[in-house]
Amino acid sequence: MLHPDTIPFLQDLMENNNRDWFQENKTRWEAVKATFLEFTQTCIDAMVPLDPSLGMPQANRCMYRIYRDVRFSNDKSPYKSHLSFFIPTGGVKRTGVPGYYIQFDPADKGNCFIGGGIFMPEPDALAAIRQEIYYNPEEFHAIVEDNEFKKWFPTGLWDFQKLKTAPKGYPKDWADIDFLRHKHYCTMHAIDMDLINSKNLIDYTIECFRASLPLNQFIQKAMYELL
Repeated sequence: MLHPDTIPFLQDLMENNNRDWFQENKTRWEAVKATFLEFTQTCIDAMVPLDPSLGMPQANRCMYRIYRDVRFSNDKSPYKSHLSFFIPTGGVKRTGVPGYYIQFDPADKGNCFIGGGIFMPEPDALAAIRQEIYYNPEEFHAIVEDNEFKKWFPTGLWDFQKLKTAPKGYPKDWADIDFLRHKHYCTMHAIDMDLINSKNLIDYTIECFRASLPLNQFIQKAMYELL
C-alpha cells in the first residue's frame, strides 16, 4: 500500500503550491515519496521477467520528479500535484519508447490511470509502427481484440490527436486504415481514487500492465532498429 497520507498530501499541495508550504511539509513528502518508490520497484520487479526488454531500471529513475519545469509555462506553480512513473523499454526514462505508466492525480479523476504503449513517438518510430501494422494487420487485430485487452481497455487505443484521414503513403480505402490514424499507440485504464489506498493496488496495477504487454511487444518489434 501507499502511504496513507499520499492523497491528503497531494490535495494539500494542490491548495498550497508554493515553496514555503512545501518546505514546511517536506517530511510528509519524503514519507509519501518513499512508499511510492517501493510501489514503483515492486511493479518493476514484476514486469521485468515478463518483458526483459525493460532491462533493470531503478525506481528512482522511473518515478517522475515532483518539481515542475516552469521555464516555458504560464503556470509558475513550482510543484506537480500528482504522482507518476514510467517503466520504459531499455530502462532509461525518455519520451518516444514503449513502456508502462501510472498516474495518480487527485485533482482530476480522468488523470488517474494505468496504461502502456508509446506516447509521442518520433516520426521514424511512428512510421515504423504504422508500417508494421500495415504488413501484419491480423496480428494487430489479435492484440486489440484479445479478451484481456478489451477487459482493461474497452474503448481500445487512446485516440488523442488522432488523424481525421489516412496518413501519407497509405490508401484511404484500406480496411484497417483506422489503426494507422493514431499518433500515439497507448492504452489508458481509468482508476478510482479508492484504489490508491487499497491493498489490491499492486496486483491491480500489474494485471493492467500485463494487458498492455502484447501491444508493447508489437511496438518493440516494429522499432527494433530504433531502440
